[in-house]
Amino acid sequence: MSPAQPTRPTVAQSETLLLRADGIALPIDIDRDVSTSLPDQLVAEIRRLIAAGAVRPGEPVPASRRLAAYLDVSRGTVETAYAQLVVEGFLVTAERSATRVNPELPSTPRTRNPRMRSPQVPRRRLRSFVDLRPGFGGDNPLQEPAFRRAWRDSLDIDPGPIDPLGQPQARWAIADHLRLTRGMNVDPDDIILTSGSRDGLRLLLTTGVEGAIGVENPGFPGLRQAMSDRDLRPIDTTHPADGTPDHLGAVVVTPNHQFPHGTTMPIDRRVKLLEWAQATGVIVIEDDYDSEARYTRTVVPTLYDLAESTDTSAQVVHIGTFSTLLTSAVSTGYIIAHGDIGHRLSSMRAALGPAFSPVMQTAIASYLSSGGLRRRISRGRRRLRAAEVVVAEVGAIPGLVHEGRTLVIETRATTAARLRTDLAERGILVASLAAGWSADSDVRHGIVIAHSNVEAAVLHQALETVQSLLSERGQR
Repeated sequence: MSPAQPTRPTVAQSETLLLRADGIALPIDIDRDVSTSLPDQLVAEIRRLIAAGAVRPGEPVPASRRLAAYLDVSRGTVETAYAQLVVEGFLVTAERSATRVNPELPSTPRTRNPRMRSPQVPRRRLRSFVDLRPGFGGDNPLQEPAFRRAWRDSLDIDPGPIDPLGQPQARWAIADHLRLTRGMNVDPDDIILTSGSRDGLRLLLTTGVEGAIGVENPGFPGLRQAMSDRDLRPIDTTHPADGTPDHLGAVVVTPNHQFPHGTTMPIDRRVKLLEWAQATGVIVIEDDYDSEARYTRTVVPTLYDLAESTDTSAQVVHIGTFSTLLTSAVSTGYIIAHGDIGHRLSSMRAALGPAFSPVMQTAIASYLSSGGLRRRISRGRRRLRAAEVVVAEVGAIPGLVHEGRTLVIETRATTAARLRTDLAERGILVASLAAGWSADSDVRHGIVIAHSNVEAAVLHQALETVQSLLSERGQR
């Protein structure tokens, strides 16, 4: 008779358990009500347990499928956390063997309270890595002369009275930037600054939206993580009127970067989506992720602009971010909304206070006004053109599908998991294709590569590594 398994906590609880490979359950905090992503929380908690000696060097950790089922999270969440811990040196993997705590880490005596941190355990120095995950990577703006100059200048400028919605000079600079790069005519008073797209989405869902949230299936995984506490319903944006769930309050879409290939939603689908939103009263939340990456195509009007310029009563809220262009180290973004929902958002933002430092807002305004961001976009366009050449040079990669602004390699589930681990061991981070699908749908497995994140020489080496690993697995 098998031993009784510990009772799994409910999703509503913030404190849950880490089930060790030997069956012992250890306390771990997974809070679905905070902005920190579930993989990042899991990484931090496993680090803490290792540091406290609750999980010792050389001991195995649970298989990703088992731990995901036990924590009631997606398997991709656990795989992402494990891959990051492998890169950091906390975990190690080997062929046909369980993932284990790095046996080279210093041993820590097990304490009576596994939640106590042990200051005696030094953190290993992180290895350098190549980040090819969509939404990550790119060159560091903190080393860019134009950005550093804007930052220095902001220290000498009095930002004036603090406006919780965003400093006026920053909102005007964003409006001008959108006019020059996207052809959008936006009133600066309709702009509310945020600390990034996820912050903007959380503010919007907290303040202005009731009911279930429709999400694209497949869709960008980061958005699902930001809404993990909401009732999410997958919808087909190609034909939104067909099989749409009842009681939807809003639908979140990324029309300028359709997951996973990075393609753009055609204008006819945008019009149909707005017509459906007008007929149902559902709010359309447009996440403008990766919009600047329209390197070889003419700009397609945003849903927000399309709704403003046509005779429609569809309500569109536009969420923009500079985090993709400036990396997550500079977490800045904005919401564009007017009318009743704009007033509610403004009231909530005013109650919460500024999303980020007014000094940084001044620096962003200076960087935008001087043309620094537009020049950075131009460099990114050149990097993508060079990346396209590299993809052609590397040659055939088994399972590669290249239809948009990202590379997708479809494989079996076991191959995808092993490939991501093998690449992480070599210092190369890629995203999970399966993470973009809802759990109850026909999930496709593989990896997603944002090939314009790095320079051509680095990309060439990374793709050759992918090609080699896939070839080896194919031969075996």
